[in-house]
Amino acid sequence: MKNLAALTALKLKLLLRRPLIMVFCIIIPILLSLLAGATVSKNNWSHVKAAYVDLARNGASEKLIRMFGESGFDWEERELATISRAIELSQLDGVIIIPETFGDLEAATTIDDAYTCKFVPGKNELAADTVHENFVVSVIALALETKLSRDLLKMEGASSLSAEDLSRQLEEKTAEARAEGAILKLTVHDDGMETELPLIQVPDVAIEILFLSIFLLLSSLMLADAATQRRLRSVPGGFRRDYIASLVSLALAGVLQLGIMLGVLRLLMPETTRPANYFPVMAILLLFMLAFGQFAALIPGDRRFVPASLLLFISVLAGGTFLRLPSSWMEKIGQFTVHGWALANLAGMKTHLSVAVAAVLAAGLIVIAYHLQKHSEYLSGS
Repeated sequence: MKNLAALTALKLKLLLRRPLIMVFCIIIPILLSLLAGATVSKNNWSHVKAAYVDLARNGASEKLIRMFGESGFDWEERELATISRAIELSQLDGVIIIPETFGDLEAATTIDDAYTCKFVPGKNELAADTVHENFVVSVIALALETKLSRDLLKMEGASSLSAEDLSRQLEEKTAEARAEGAILKLTVHDDGMETELPLIQVPDVAIEILFLSIFLLLSSLMLADAATQRRLRSVPGGFRRDYIASLVSLALAGVLQLGIMLGVLRLLMPETTRPANYFPVMAILLLFMLAFGQFAALIPGDRRFVPASLLLFISVLAGGTFLRLPSSWMEKIGQFTVHGWALANLAGMKTHLSVAVAAVLAAGLIVIAYHLQKHSEYLSGS
């Protein structure tokens, strides 16, 4: 055991001789994560500032405002006199002015006219469009409810009910239906959608998956010294101890790299969260990469870097780590790569390979790599 500990310490010292590798695999992902975090923060829907001016002060406007509150946006009530200055200072992304005649069916020619409001957009066009769409969905629901109530009043047997009673009963039945799981989905089509720029999403955990893999591959290639392994073969149990020491030192280095990266991100972005299965999935990814590094050690030293890097690149690309690929691709192809499997699990996607089975498979590959190295003519020098 002492020899194994000493050998592990020696392996760690060999890794520390190339500190730039760990620095590169820590600083770069942190910078990329901060960039991704800033992008997510700026595109957070809770930061869309919307306001309304209620000039009607009636039941219809109260329903509309209640829908605003359920939308998840940061809606607030403002006075009409403060709107212009707030828009000019970019304090608001959009304002809905509810007129005094809102919901008044007698004063309007049609039902749609009764639910017309004035919209004042902010300077951020995308945020303003988002506020406008939120209002459109809410007001369409109100108009549909009114039209449905009128149609019901025209049915036989409805003459005994007043419009207020019918509206109350409709609200009660709607609440019951929602409680049972009924959902009304409204799709708003915009004629200008084809002019939008394509959006590429990069999940933050993909950065950690990528750089943990790069670090473990480079570290594995650093420790895969054929000359050292040949000398240890002459010692009883030497090759086995060297193999175990390499795995332990690489695992410790990988945990250290991931721990420093997460710790710094936690300090810089305290609101950052990770999926509940983050550590089990990353631990299995670490095992897979340890096995991959040992298989790469079977290739002669002067020719192993290019094929190993190419295989890693294929797994990373096909697994959606560089770019978020369509869910259909991930379900049919992506999840069957090491990195796609990890990314799919962290994204909450159901995979054919469970965490327990993946752990057994990774451990099995490490054992297979051990026996292949043990009987390799290249490593034995024969």
